[in-house]
Amino acid sequence: MGMGMGMGTGTGLLGEHTAVWRSVSGVAVLTCGPARRAHGVTVSTLCLAALRPPMVSVALRRGSRGLAALLGSGHFAANALSDRQAPLARRFARSDRADGWDLPGGTGLWDGRSACGAPLLCDAVGWLECRDERSVPVGDHELVLARVLTSRAGTGSPLLSTLPT
Repeated sequence: MGMGMGMGTGTGLLGEHTAVWRSVSGVAVLTCGPARRAHGVTVSTLCLAALRPPMVSVALRRGSRGLAALLGSGHFAANALSDRQAPLARRFARSDRADGWDLPGGTGLWDGRSACGAPLLCDAVGWLECRDERSVPVGDHELVLARVLTSRAGTGSPLLSTLPT
């Protein structure tokens, strides 16, 4: 079927049961900030933007705490979650979550800090340390482009998302 045949327009294109949600993406928690103000936010929009130099992109809702923390910090860690970390993804997706290194129930949650000081989550399948390079307004989101400074692989299978987060 051609692109123009039988396809609608408007916001209905992005409904929960439409083709856009038939693709799969990994789930990550972006972390940034000093210990008392450490912040994390769950995303399923992290993707490779370029190989040379190594760059990633991530879309965050305009006006969100996550976007403000990320842009205010200038650096962040992308913690790629394992398929055993769905509760952690839900925790950092909550808008009423507390900030800070010493989160309630956070014992065993952290695996130290990246070289730029971003908190690292234990048991992730991979970690990227990134520096914000540019932010571009895209509809109701901001697309953040970031240079990958370091990367480390973990073990396990990645947590995947197929529905809106």
